[in-house]
Amino acid sequence: MTDEERVGQIFMPSISPLSGNGTQEMTPELQSMLKKIHPGGVILFARDLSSVEQVVRLIDALQNESPTLEQGDKIPLFISIDQEGGYLTRLPFGPRMPGNMALGASRSAVTTRRVAKTIGDEISSLGINMNFAPVLDVETNQNNPVIGIRSFGSDPNLVTELGDAYIAGMHDAGIICSGKHFPGHGDVDIDSHLGLPLENHSKARMNEIELVPFKSAIASGVDTIMTAHIIFPAYDNSTNLLDDGTEVATPATLSKSILTGLLREELSFDGLIITDAMMMKAIVDNFKTGDAAVRAVRAGADIILYPDPVDEAYEAVLTAYQTDQEMRARVDESVRRILAMKEKYGIIDPLVSEKNPISDMASRIAHAQEICLGEEAYAVEREASEQTVTLLSDRSNRIPFSCSEMKSIAIFTPTMLFTNETSLAVEEKCNGQGYSPEIFAYTYQNETELSEEQQQSVMNASLVILGTSSSNATQRTNEYYIPQFSRDLLDFANDYEIPVAGFALNQPYDIIFMQDVPIYVATYAGRTGGQNIHSAIRALFGEIPITGTLPVNIEDENGTVIFPMNSGIIR
Repeated sequence: MTDEERVGQIFMPSISPLSGNGTQEMTPELQSMLKKIHPGGVILFARDLSSVEQVVRLIDALQNESPTLEQGDKIPLFISIDQEGGYLTRLPFGPRMPGNMALGASRSAVTTRRVAKTIGDEISSLGINMNFAPVLDVETNQNNPVIGIRSFGSDPNLVTELGDAYIAGMHDAGIICSGKHFPGHGDVDIDSHLGLPLENHSKARMNEIELVPFKSAIASGVDTIMTAHIIFPAYDNSTNLLDDGTEVATPATLSKSILTGLLREELSFDGLIITDAMMMKAIVDNFKTGDAAVRAVRAGADIILYPDPVDEAYEAVLTAYQTDQEMRARVDESVRRILAMKEKYGIIDPLVSEKNPISDMASRIAHAQEICLGEEAYAVEREASEQTVTLLSDRSNRIPFSCSEMKSIAIFTPTMLFTNETSLAVEEKCNGQGYSPEIFAYTYQNETELSEEQQQSVMNASLVILGTSSSNATQRTNEYYIPQFSRDLLDFANDYEIPVAGFALNQPYDIIFMQDVPIYVATYAGRTGGQNIHSAIRALFGEIPITGTLPVNIEDENGTVIFPMNSGIIR
């Protein structure tokens, strides 16, 4: 390999710019980038994906443009994605699968492994060979702006058990998996996409909470670990003098003490260390793109994920590689790990085409459609989601409701998608039993109080379903989820003794603003719902048992625990 080819192996760029509409086919710009950078892999985002056929063809085109050595041998690409399930699901087709906190509510390692295996089978059929999952962050801060329901819960032992099960499921499907975000992203109040967070815990606390799932994942054979753009003074309190004279603390991604000292040496991890996306503001607001890439490699990172612009990062690392013996040895070490991982998973394999009976494009597309869109995958989603529904309040012991008692149902949610999906779930449930209650459905985003029409619908309703959907503390107070509107609706319904079922459509914490809600169900559905919404409705009307228990504590605004972990009314 030439110097350029070796350096290229440690880069994993996006195939499309963040501000664009995505790149859904090979373009001259993409082709030029691949030839210039010689990347070892690429990452796909939702903006790049539209249909099964499109994704299969895109990945085939990408692999056809993978780096070719001077002697003619190709080094196929890592094709990576963040297909966690639930809140962070990149594929725009197929089942969404319950996310981590929903699986935490199920308390089932068997279900978690089955969900992960199904996700792995889906992405493998498309040609994707690396998944940046599972999230191993322990959600100890309910105001965390970025992790939330992406975590299995607030108990490190639960996160460990289900994280290991998720890893096993990915391996069952032959997918390279990645634990993230090392050494722990669960107790921050700044999103590293937007700023540089600080986690000021002691080493003792980190060993008791944050590091527990990572230690177990390493023992379970996790292939890669993704870094966190977070400052951890307990492990590295150094600062960096920038060109303008300012000092910036060292985030884990750029810390040799954390990546090499803690992860490699103390925890004995011998897989690939991958940075979190280097275009995030925690990095780009404090470091130049090329400088950050060089620092990450020196710290011990093997793969530089999504630097922007990638050519600036590539040129900086290449220059350092050609002028600094220490940097040369560091990059060569990473390239050996990368090639070894590609060999281990059959990505580098001259016989791969002979081993794979599905060689022509039409058959590959048909196979992927069967795996991604077939009933088996949807059955896994449905059966898993049925175990996640968590009933936290039923003040008058009203659950289960009967469709025969419903003359009209008023539904309120903050987005049109949630409104439509909740309405559809109610219709399917009641119509299936031969009943057709009148349904009044409203989307209340940007509204602050009930309209006269909405008041009339509530007064006439046999049941009000109030969906709320915050994913962090900020969203509990802005237009996306408005406590004022929810309070107005709840107070009005209570005045007329109309039963209200509160549905937490995203995080379970919204009840802090409406502790007097008669009925409260946590669905952990995420941004676009999925089968979790349908399972919650079916549970509400007694079609399936309610078995989920809370995998986190819920605290009120004063920090008092109002629903401890393991809360949940079993029906």
